[in-house]
Amino acid sequence: MLRRLTLLICLIALALPMAAQAQSPFDPLPPAAPPQATTPTTTVTNANVPTDNGGLAGWQQILLFGSGGVLLLGIAWLIVRDARSVAPAITTEEQVDTRERREADIKRRKAKNRAAAKRSRAARKRNR
Repeated sequence: MLRRLTLLICLIALALPMAAQAQSPFDPLPPAAPPQATTPTTTVTNANVPTDNGGLAGWQQILLFGSGGVLLLGIAWLIVRDARSVAPAITTEEQVDTRERREADIKRRKAKNRAAAKRSRAARKRNR
């Protein structure tokens, strides 16, 4: 019931803006406005108006990009450190032997489990 109510609310929320519009998005475009007569306009500049557009100063931009670079380097360092700790490279003979023994043990356990499953399947067939 809650899913249906949620779906209904979403559909209504999506349909309201389209119902409020007078035009369909598939209607043709309205005709272009006729060109206006060009009259010379004079521009008045005021010397008291600051020309600063409210952007960042040069040192602020350097600080912003520098901190972003430090953040990206920190993330990369953490990823590499975690990858090295999880999957170390095998270099010594002892580590190779350990890996081979572990793989052989896994194969033995799988074979043992398969044999047990085969025995239990045969027992189920006998007891039908």
